Amino acid sequence: MTSIRKNKWFMAVLYLLVFFMLVEWLTPVIVLTETGHKALFLIFIAVGLLMAFFRVPWWFSGPMKMLYILWFIVYVYTGNLFFTSEAISFLRNDFSLNFSALTAQNWAQTTDVFRTVLFFILLWMAIYLIHYWVSFRLSIFLFYLLTVIFIAVLDTFSPYSGETAIIRIMVIGLLLAGLLYLARWMEGHRVVERTDKIALFALPLVLVVAASTAFALYLPKAGPIWPDPVPFITSFSGQGGAGSAGSVGRIGYGVDDSRLGGSFIGDDTPVFRAEVSEGQYWKVESKDIYTTKGWELTENIGESFVYGNNDTVDTGFAPDEEELETALLSMEQEFPFVLYPYGTQSFSMEEPLDYQYNTADQRFETYQNGEEFEPETVEITFNEPSYSLTALRETELEDLAGVPAELGRFLQLPDELPERVGDLAAEITESSDTVYDKTRAIERYFSTSGFEYSQTDIPVPEADQDYVDQFLFETQRGYCDNFSTSMVVMLRSLDIPARWVKGFNEGELINSEGDTDIYQVTNNNAHSWVEAYMPGVGWMLFEPTIGFTGASSIDFDLELDPTDPEQLDQEERPLEEDSDNVEEEEAAVSSGPSFLDGAAEFISTNRWKIIWTLVAGALLAGILFKIRHKWMPKLLVTYYRSRGGSPQRFEKAYLRLLKQLDLYGIHRRPGQTLKSYAAYIDSFFGTPEMSELTEAYERSVYGGDVESVDWLQLRESWENLINRTSG
Repeated sequence: MTSIRKNKWFMAVLYLLVFFMLVEWLTPVIVLTETGHKALFLIFIAVGLLMAFFRVPWWFSGPMKMLYILWFIVYVYTGNLFFTSEAISFLRNDFSLNFSALTAQNWAQTTDVFRTVLFFILLWMAIYLIHYWVSFRLSIFLFYLLTVIFIAVLDTFSPYSGETAIIRIMVIGLLLAGLLYLARWMEGHRVVERTDKIALFALPLVLVVAASTAFALYLPKAGPIWPDPVPFITSFSGQGGAGSAGSVGRIGYGVDDSRLGGSFIGDDTPVFRAEVSEGQYWKVESKDIYTTKGWELTENIGESFVYGNNDTVDTGFAPDEEELETALLSMEQEFPFVLYPYGTQSFSMEEPLDYQYNTADQRFETYQNGEEFEPETVEITFNEPSYSLTALRETELEDLAGVPAELGRFLQLPDELPERVGDLAAEITESSDTVYDKTRAIERYFSTSGFEYSQTDIPVPEADQDYVDQFLFETQRGYCDNFSTSMVVMLRSLDIPARWVKGFNEGELINSEGDTDIYQVTNNNAHSWVEAYMPGVGWMLFEPTIGFTGASSIDFDLELDPTDPEQLDQEERPLEEDSDNVEEEEAAVSSGPSFLDGAAEFISTNRWKIIWTLVAGALLAGILFKIRHKWMPKLLVTYYRSRGGSPQRFEKAYLRLLKQLDLYGIHRRPGQTLKSYAAYIDSFFGTPEMSELTEAYERSVYGGDVESVDWLQLRESWENLINRTSG
């Protein structure tokens, strides 16, 4: 009878389940910290578990893991694929910097590289502990319990969603716990270990876990028994709520915009797919009241209009006079409204539907038989409006006095707004004469004044701090909400009506079919922008956020004097811009790409090939280690032939032979003497050579008669035996 731990297939299943459990630990850490390179961390975990599974000696596994960590640092932080002189210099300098910081106990001066190494060490320790629990203790309960608690806490108190993760953890954990209990039971009852018997015992466990999981997924779900603890806990904090300082939110469309700020984590969950001739901004709604902390909507204002399928709608943005286009939206998330592009004329669905449009927030809510309806597919007829540059250049400041009274709410500003916000807006637009030029000047201000687009390390205003003032004069770092809100507030300080708009940008182009492009829009594409009112023209879209290209279509219908360079705005001279770009491109081509640029491009292009090559190399190394008893004898014979014939060499060779016989499968029992073991080996192979070698070894080691050992004479017997172990 042998221990179930000797069954490689059974242990392989356990280690595979452990790997998936560690993935559930790693995923939220990567997501919440925006660490990146998840695949490379998973490779490290997989290689560590493989080495533990094959019982690779520490003197081999340790250096291999250290080498991988160093390669990771070189690849991630320098972009080099190999240990070049530049990479080695980087490692040396970084080590020196961190060593100085640690000896001075200046923890803040440690680098990201040092923190990455600590994270790898944590993973290394976790792999070792789990290997110990699985292989020696045959118990995983503590790790299983900690995993459930870890995911539950993150799901409750962070933006990480553990709804599906907790299901996977329960399934993996139940299988692990059940199989380990089976192993303990079989060893305790001295049940003969055979693969077919293990499968017979494990099959009911797998069926019960699968059936219980299916029932849990498909049976009706009860509501929560206890109220959400987060509001209660955060009510005691100084900041309170989701907008507390340093909070991290998940990007995506949301309803509550009363407290903006804080960092975001990406979320590539699909929202809808759009089939359209070119990318569009997809509007949902707008808001009008700025509160110094965020946006709210004035209640009990505006009118509501109800439209049906194919009815002509009025959104305040009339379609262009050219031929109308069609967009097909396939929703992948459930919203009780429709998203629409600028210049929308009508909606159409297979179901009879009511589209209720509210002029207060410009949102189309969908109803069927008086109840909210969540569309799956909607066809939209539209054509993006185009604006006459001649008319925009005639938007005089005096015309703002004649703005309709109902637009007065789009001039609202809080009394607490710092005066310097309005002063900055006046300074930016000082040289602009028309309403349009002033609006464009503010739109361009952010991209020319050192502002930075980022979703991380974004603070939330303090209780006495204005959201816009903080962004404009302190952080100058943020995402679309910061840029769009700041532009709206500055425009209003100049008495230009403006409103804050929410929706989605064009998304990612994933395919093209003839004249139709297909875009995938995810939560990452949730966006906010600006609509400003131009007297005599109407509402226009403006995009102040750095890195985004949405803008209204302009009809360059001015009769210009080409000899007067002042007649054209620099942004509206495409030919001149193209000329500048051509010169820059020619200069870049003439200089030629550097070696480092080429290497970086090669790595970027072949990243996954490189990763899979490393994986294949690790697997090959594991396979070679597993079958080392087959190729090691040839290497040992060559090695000992090249050495001298001293008695000490014979002693080492004899001990090496014992290890090789054990690898071959002829194990020495606990307490068995060398003489008895040698007799068993001789009977196994049918030769007296092992007894001869053992007698010489005992005479040399235990009898002290070292000089009587003739290694050159014994070497032939040693080689015959060690070569037999490669069979």
